[in-house]
Order: sequence, then structure tokens, then C-alpha cells
Amino acid sequence: MIDDGLRAEFIGAAGRRVFALLRTPALATGECTLVVPPFAEEMNKSRRIVSDFARRARIEGRGVLCVDLAGTGDSDGEFADARVGRWIEDLGAAVAWSASLGWRVTSVLGIRFGALLAASFARRQEPGLRRATFWQPVTSGARLIEQFLRIRVMASRMEQGRSETAAELRARLIAGETLEVAGYALSAGLCADIDALDLHAELTASFPPIRWLEVVVDAAAPVTPGTQRALEKARSIGCQVDHVRVQGEPFWMATEIVTNPALVAAS
Repeated sequence: MIDDGLRAEFIGAAGRRVFALLRTPALATGECTLVVPPFAEEMNKSRRIVSDFARRARIEGRGVLCVDLAGTGDSDGEFADARVGRWIEDLGAAVAWSASLGWRVTSVLGIRFGALLAASFARRQEPGLRRATFWQPVTSGARLIEQFLRIRVMASRMEQGRSETAAELRARLIAGETLEVAGYALSAGLCADIDALDLHAELTASFPPIRWLEVVVDAAAPVTPGTQRALEKARSIGCQVDHVRVQGEPFWMATEIVTNPALVAAS
């Protein structure tokens, strides 16, 4: 589908198709930003603000490439079958497709888990990025899984006669079981893949300059020790990191769909 600066296609063979959406300004060719989405329901919560980002980028003459990773959104496959390696392949296929249309990906916007996945993609496939923007980046895959499992733990406490713990759920995953969490079938394989990811292990001194954007309720509050340690560690690797705090609601977990013009402008 092609319509007024929007091009949407399913990339790949039947059964392994990935949905990609390219938004471009009124130029024949140019540079493009790859958006790497967050994990599970956070992806749906972020669609509105990503659209706002894409509109702003179009005005400034940049294309924006969005991808539904395998097993998510409109792409083929089931979430239960998803793996990190396949998601990295999906990003590479989308980048190649965009380049074939004259829009070369030179920057990346990683949202939450998407920042971790974007860093892994950049290290493994070396797409020639010039800059990276991270929105509220997840630095530890293991911590992400712990937070995700906590959703099921909290739900279990609301049911009479049923109470689960994160440790029990992890043991079941290690044993090979697939668990449903907030409507998503989390497999043992995907859990192990994500557990193994660490942002600082993916970064190198040659990584492009990073604009690290943090959404905070109170912009006057001090930077948390955890964020400070993460920034210092990235800089100790040799990465150029520009840390910016933006006031606003955490869009990735809000009950209602929210946006943040200041975050979009700072990106």
C-alpha cells in the first residue's frame, strides 16, 4: 500500500512475513530512522507517540521506518514462537527493504526494550548508524522479564486459592513451560534469549552517539542512582551519551493512551 508518504508492505515469504511501515517526506530519497518497539503490551501503548514522532520527522525531512516484529502486531507468527534472533533478522530485512526504496537507515529510535534490541542489532549487523536515540531504555533483559512476570504474580494474588511467585514462574520457564502473562504466551526460549541481553554488553566505543531520554514525573528530582550508574557505565565503555530528562507520564504503562510533545521534540 502506498498513500501520500506512507508505504506499508509485508516483507518476506508467506508464514514469515513482517509488516513494515515507511513514512517519508516529500523527497525522492533520503535518510531514515528505524523505530525498534518495546516489549509486549508496551508496544501498543507506544503507537500514538511513535506516530507523533514520525510526523515531526517528516516535517524535518526524515523518513521513519516502523516494524512489527514476528509474532507481534500485523506480522506473521505467534508470540509463543518468537525469538530474539528472529527479531534481529526482521529488523535487518526491514532496513534492506527501506534502502531498496531509496531510504537509508542512518539512525535508530529504541523504545524501552527496543533500545536493548536496537543495540544488539547494531552490534550484530552493523547497519552503519550515525546516531541512536533511546526512550527510557531497558538495560537488563533479566530485569525486564522479572517485571513482566510480576504482572502475573499480582494477578494471581487477586484469585482465591491461587498465589504465585516470580521464582516459581521462572522455574517453570526454565523447565521448558510456556506461560501466559497479560495475554502474551511467554516461551522458555524467548525468556532465555531476553535474559541473556544486557545493554552495556552490546555497546562498544564505536557505537554511534546516544541521546538517552528519560521520562520523569518531576524534572527537578535528582537522577536516580540506577540511571546514574547506567550512564556512567556506558560512558566508561567509550560511548558518547547525552542524557536528557523530559517531564511527563510514563506512556508505556499508562492506563490511557498518552503522548508527550516535549519527548518528541527532544528526540
